Amino acid sequence: MNWYVEVLDRSNGRFLNSPGTCAPLSLSWDDFSGPTEALIRCPCEQLSMEDWRTRLGQDVRVYDPQGRLAWWGYLERVSCVDGEAHYTVGMDKLANRVAVRYKDPGSAEPEETRQTSWFDDLESQAVYGIKETVYQAGYTQLQTAEWLAMARLREHAWTEIVLATQTSQTSEGQRAYFLECRGWMQTLSWRVWPGMNPLTAHSPAQQGIQSLGSSLVNRKAAQSLLVNASLQYNRLAIRARKQGNPSDSLRFSLQPDLAGRPSGIELGYQVLSPSELSGESYAWVEVILAVPASLETGMPYWLVLERSGAENSGNHYLLGLDENLGYPAGILLIFDQASATWKSRVPGADLLFRLSGLLDQVEQFRMVAAHAGQFVHLTDVDFGHSQGVPPLGDEGKDCLQVFKALMKQGNANLEHLCAGVDPNRNLMIWRKPGAESAMLRLSSKGSLETRFGQLMEAPWQAVGQWLQPHSARPLYLSSLTLEPDRGRVRLNA
Repeated sequence: MNWYVEVLDRSNGRFLNSPGTCAPLSLSWDDFSGPTEALIRCPCEQLSMEDWRTRLGQDVRVYDPQGRLAWWGYLERVSCVDGEAHYTVGMDKLANRVAVRYKDPGSAEPEETRQTSWFDDLESQAVYGIKETVYQAGYTQLQTAEWLAMARLREHAWTEIVLATQTSQTSEGQRAYFLECRGWMQTLSWRVWPGMNPLTAHSPAQQGIQSLGSSLVNRKAAQSLLVNASLQYNRLAIRARKQGNPSDSLRFSLQPDLAGRPSGIELGYQVLSPSELSGESYAWVEVILAVPASLETGMPYWLVLERSGAENSGNHYLLGLDENLGYPAGILLIFDQASATWKSRVPGADLLFRLSGLLDQVEQFRMVAAHAGQFVHLTDVDFGHSQGVPPLGDEGKDCLQVFKALMKQGNANLEHLCAGVDPNRNLMIWRKPGAESAMLRLSSKGSLETRFGQLMEAPWQAVGQWLQPHSARPLYLSSLTLEPDRGRVRLNA
């Protein structure tokens, strides 16, 4: 029996065709994607280049001679070699959802990077799925950037058959198609990560100061705020200095709102030693909450500051302010201990502050998969204890790059992580096994065997396992490439 290839409709599994004379030349797997790449040679006289063009992005499956499903993914590119003529069509330059990033030289902040709205070709998206690209335009105006986005969309929304100048394939004098396929994990790169801002801040140039704890009328100060993202906030920073030599601490707390005032219920708190503050100049100082506070978007909160000791006119704290009232999402209140009331500061001002938060790893994985997983679905995450880490911002990265960055962080125990996509396109994440689990052997002929000396007939199943060579340290098999026509297997290539 020979290897067997079939092409299915990715949406409903409908059988498209099964090129019986197709033969896989190279199949690859790794412990991040499962199947990664495949190169298949297919004479297929009954199909034209246009027929193959309509099958781009569709489900490709490869079975071994025993009928086992060995490789699965999608068709990325097709090349036709016919004598000296070489043609190709592929999805690498396809872009049916386009935006442009630019800098507006006429704006108040000419160095700020801006982005146009997305421009879509809905018909192309219905055929291939959404494939986003962000182009860079440098210094230009919005109208020009939008025109460029529309031009790029018209140029790249559909695949085209082109005459190739070079090819690495050989057809042995016969007309043949070469199918280049990718694993489904690669489709995460089709979407651009929108990012999540872990920072909620108001930090313009300082204009004004506020005494804290110099008398009963300024016992506390509180700034209301709205967070940019629903996170576990653990870092609080303000711009401040000390006056004289206070012996008590500066106390930070986060509190929910109650009728436009701090509620008095602390979601988290921390103290700052006066030794951390300069007596000469203002600087940004930060505390880290022992237990992060969970803050939700759309809900008002208060950053409350007070001294832990008694009032002292010669030894107290000074807070940096913005008397230009540049923070429209909140107000600054001062607590008058004598009347036990919160009062508006006169003149009005906003506190200079920064809050930064964390997001659980599992939640970040799920968010990336939910945004980019138009073909794959995150179904199982089993890697032990997760940890809160800063969410990844928007730096123009695609979702596959973000997913890889999250994987590299490991879990809370600093254990490495593995991932893969199964034939049903379920995306799974798990802990890399330890070397003590080594169960495979290498025969004298270089074949993979079980611990009982049985030949491993499906070598791709060894990926993600440990190999125990004779009288040598265990070797972790992170990737494998199989060349069925030559019977060659390459490990960790």
